[in-house]
Amino acid sequence: MTEDDIESHIVDILNALKDLKEDVSKEELEKELEKFMEYGVPIDQAKQTLIKKFGGSVKFGSSATSSERTLIADLESNERSVNLLGHIIAINPKEITVKGENRQIFYGILGDESGTIQFTAWKDIEVEKGDVIEISNAYTREWQGEPQLNFGDRVSIKKTDVERLPKSAFEPKEFKMGDLKSGLGRVEVTARVLELNERETEVDGEKKNVFSGVIGDETGKTQFTSWHDFKIKEGDVLKISGGYVKTWKGIPQLTFDEKASVKKLDKSKMPKDKIKTGKMPLHRLVEKRGALDVEVEGTIIDIRPGSGFIIRCPECNRVLQNDECTIHGKVDGKPDLRIKMVVDDGTGAITGVLNQKLTEKILGKTLEECKKMDDDDLVSKMNKQLFARRINMKGNALGDNFGTTFIPKDAELLDVKVEEEAEKLSEDLEELR
Repeated sequence: MTEDDIESHIVDILNALKDLKEDVSKEELEKELEKFMEYGVPIDQAKQTLIKKFGGSVKFGSSATSSERTLIADLESNERSVNLLGHIIAINPKEITVKGENRQIFYGILGDESGTIQFTAWKDIEVEKGDVIEISNAYTREWQGEPQLNFGDRVSIKKTDVERLPKSAFEPKEFKMGDLKSGLGRVEVTARVLELNERETEVDGEKKNVFSGVIGDETGKTQFTSWHDFKIKEGDVLKISGGYVKTWKGIPQLTFDEKASVKKLDKSKMPKDKIKTGKMPLHRLVEKRGALDVEVEGTIIDIRPGSGFIIRCPECNRVLQNDECTIHGKVDGKPDLRIKMVVDDGTGAITGVLNQKLTEKILGKTLEECKKMDDDDLVSKMNKQLFARRINMKGNALGDNFGTTFIPKDAELLDVKVEEEAEKLSEDLEELR
């Protein structure tokens, strides 16, 4: 039983005891409940016993919990004893390590007439994509600023009739590429296929062709995966209805299969020249956590440790420490060059990592020239040459728990004309008066 499950049970007991004249300590209840758990007492019996012990007369399961259904759109972070009715849009198993032991969990997307939400099940809930389910005693957490639904040990899940949900719960909703984010289901997009790849994989012991690539519209680009052969070709303009969105390192990925509707439209509906690299302020990029093929601009405010001449493992490309790779041990490393920097545009800040080619371009020095320099001298040159300079970068942004990292495909230092910038700032201030 997880700490979140225990806390949820404690909340139920406290709710049942809330009308008592004397307050009951949460810490005392936790201690008593854990004692019952150690002896293997069923959780409902343990809760009933504790409620009675501390003077409560309300039966657990009546007013201690609410049977009222919550709509997905109304869910907030850190809610307990949540009851829902929805349909499974996607569900996948995942292997994780908890306290040194391997454990299988399930993650996916749940939808109702109000919206969709990501969920994590800490046990096999024995449902499939498309099932309509009734959920009791779930709870929510905050994940990357959004509520995430969790199914713990005390959750009850029952399959029910499709008719229990209105038709609107299954109808696709139209989105632009720039608005896609993880957890969206029943997505409808119109986009042009910019890149297309085909690979063979094995699913349930059978070989299957999977199609993936990049699609885009006038608001941005995203990766996609199709688990069905819709005879898609590069350059096609498609209307895709019934997909769902997950992310890889913060970058949205649209996924769809044979249950989706894919229609080919006239290519003039979305000319290729209308799909360009979109420029994005850094605060928006930080909010999105990741993006594919975007342009950003800001001021270099820090050259981070790890910049300069480095040696990489030839097998996994990790940076060597004392001539050793953390995975492959002692290896003959390959020389490399990089700049790790913090870029700020006044609305937000990100980390940018320039590869060897772009570092040579920005510094005006080759790898061989940098190898001859002392490490401290090289970093000092980077600071002197780049600090407080404005830079434009085009590439991909990756997000994780440590923030947003920009991996440029191209980068260019900009010459800022101070007088013009000052005049523009003055005009902006005048408009605010």
